[in-house]
Amino acid sequence: MASVVARKNKAGAIISYQVKWRLGGGREAPWQTERFDDVDSADIFKTAVNEHGQQWPPGWVRGRGFIGSLGGSDNDRYRFRQNATTCIENRTGIEEQYRTNCHRDLDKWIFPTFGECDVRSTDHFSSETIRAWVRGLEKSRVHSGPAPKSDMPKLRKMSPKTIRNMHALLSSILQEAVEAEPPLRARNPCELTRLPRKDDDGVEGEDIEFLTPEEVAGLIAQMQRRTDQLLTTVKYGTGLRWSEITALTPACLIDWSTSAPKIRVKRAWKKDGMGGFYLGVPKSKRSRRTVRVPPSVVAAVEELGGRRLEHDQLFFTGDRQQRLSYSTFDGRWKRAVRLAREHGLVPPQKRPTPHDLRHSHAAVLISEGRSLTYVQRRLGHESIKTTSDTYGHLLPQADDDAMETIERALSHEVHHGSEARAASML
Repeated sequence: MASVVARKNKAGAIISYQVKWRLGGGREAPWQTERFDDVDSADIFKTAVNEHGQQWPPGWVRGRGFIGSLGGSDNDRYRFRQNATTCIENRTGIEEQYRTNCHRDLDKWIFPTFGECDVRSTDHFSSETIRAWVRGLEKSRVHSGPAPKSDMPKLRKMSPKTIRNMHALLSSILQEAVEAEPPLRARNPCELTRLPRKDDDGVEGEDIEFLTPEEVAGLIAQMQRRTDQLLTTVKYGTGLRWSEITALTPACLIDWSTSAPKIRVKRAWKKDGMGGFYLGVPKSKRSRRTVRVPPSVVAAVEELGGRRLEHDQLFFTGDRQQRLSYSTFDGRWKRAVRLAREHGLVPPQKRPTPHDLRHSHAAVLISEGRSLTYVQRRLGHESIKTTSDTYGHLLPQADDDAMETIERALSHEVHHGSEARAASML
């Protein structure tokens, strides 16, 4: 049930009243709040929240109040809830899992504020109401990782990246209203929103654990299953995503018996939007790529069967030869990490995930002087900006070699320049 909490200043004087409730009334649902200057207004709003099942009252926009709602079934198509749902359902060229995720995010983070608003209204959707909604997201507390089966979940502030994703979803729907024929709106108010920077929640790259080659070897040594050791070797040696590496078959092996063996990444496991998986094309156009592999990766793949297996037989599977799930491998990975830390093979402060093998693959390439463009193409990033944002801070590790190169060039120029001037004086 919603409650009213008095907010006080340092002197103990009441300066405002805050209505608090859990969205939908669930015990683990995210907290929602709205501020009022007087207790009577707060009580009225609290009653409205309780009457509507712990949801935002229809027609209420956070930070603005009741600014009207639509009336009559003829206008339902202009009600944002209906308009946005239809918009997402009719989108083409997207994966079903992405469509499912959009509906989930709309229900949880956007409809509570804008669901009953008129998509045409400049009062309902303005730079002011969008900013108030974004400010509410900044104050929201969300699960840190999967919700636990027991005890209270660990909550954290919503990350700037998630806020940007929610804002982008809302903006895309309002932009379709702008581009409709005839247009439903003159402009998209989301374009005026100043969003939190992606690195506002901490040090850049702090969620990534870069492992050295020695630390990777230490982890492999602590794994009990030989197939887990081989998977780790291939993943670190190629930088492939989990969905890509678990879809590898002999059909992916190119020029395998030559001095330049390669793996062609041409399919990956995809979510079907209904809780299942299927084999489809990789994440993006650049994800469909061919990756040169070192001898250690070739040896690992050969130990798994190499081209001796059936053309479409998976190299990495579960115990019943089905798709190897991330959670299944992750449990064994965490055990190896714990043992490696206990034996001093991995620093105690590091808690790497299997995906960090991909990051570590990129890191070792950059440390050896490879360009971000090379890393981008090898990892299959659609944009060089993704590569730069993720690994750009590692470039100073290559500074020593770069400075030596520049210094050799400059010294060569200075030396020959002095000889030329001396010759001209003779």
